[in-house]
Amino acid sequence: MLKYSSIDQSVREEDRLVLPESKEDIIWIHFKPENKEKFDLFLESLDIHPLAKEELAKFDDIPKVNVYKNVAVMTLFAIQDDFTEAKITILAGENFVITKEGEKIGLLEQLMPDLLQNPEHMKSVGLILFHIFNKVTMVDLRMIDRIADSIQKLEREVFDQPFDNGIARKVYRWKRTLHHLRNGIEAQGNMMETIAGSEFPFINENAGFYFQSLNNSFTRVINGIDGFRANLDSIFNLQMTLKADHSNAIMKTLTLFSVIFIPMTFIAGLYGMNFLNMPELKWRYGYLFALILMAGIGTSIAFYFKSKGWWGRKKL
Repeated sequence: MLKYSSIDQSVREEDRLVLPESKEDIIWIHFKPENKEKFDLFLESLDIHPLAKEELAKFDDIPKVNVYKNVAVMTLFAIQDDFTEAKITILAGENFVITKEGEKIGLLEQLMPDLLQNPEHMKSVGLILFHIFNKVTMVDLRMIDRIADSIQKLEREVFDQPFDNGIARKVYRWKRTLHHLRNGIEAQGNMMETIAGSEFPFINENAGFYFQSLNNSFTRVINGIDGFRANLDSIFNLQMTLKADHSNAIMKTLTLFSVIFIPMTFIAGLYGMNFLNMPELKWRYGYLFALILMAGIGTSIAFYFKSKGWWGRKKL
């Protein structure tokens, strides 16, 4: 537990989990997942609305904020390395902030050294909430950069291996992941707009300005996710186009070969009829003539196709 004293403007760490007795003090208590029993006992000792206790005892599926008579309960998500959501529940009062992690992420533990070294960051409940939300926002922004790298890697794979069916499956998984992330982040952004509003009881005007700046970051995250979803559609369409182009190239090659061999087949069929009064059949050089004729026609057609740029690379 961290305790801020406005008298000497200092922050110190304490082991005793109690709410501040003086309005001059502000505390922040953080419960890790392994401290569930301690949290349950501490929750029972709080004089707050029963619905607030019920919300704190469980984790909601979407980020939201509910304000009761003397406290506010907030739920937010922190994105983990595997793009799953770690849930954090926050209880805010007039001079205290209590947080509980659903999964072991260590995100809020990183705040403690900063608050100990910068006591002014605990001057109000609003500032503590800002630094918590700011930590989550920084994680989301880093997540956007990681997703951007993964999408670019996927784009390169399309050109390197256009016929890899695994690319389409990756696109589908990414689209489903981004859809899930967007729903949570958008709800979190709406929650921050509510907290930054003038009607939220535990945020002063100064802290409200900080939250308004966080809204811009959340807008960037949402716009980034929307852009990635559009990129994934383009990647999928690009792969389908490359596959179609390659199939067309194969059909074109087969068609050109067919056109080349059709005259040869005609000549072979013509002289293969073996009628009695066909003078070429008894000609000494008839076989050689037929071979030269077929080769000449085939070569002429091939050079004609090449001159038109239908076969091979056309000279610029």
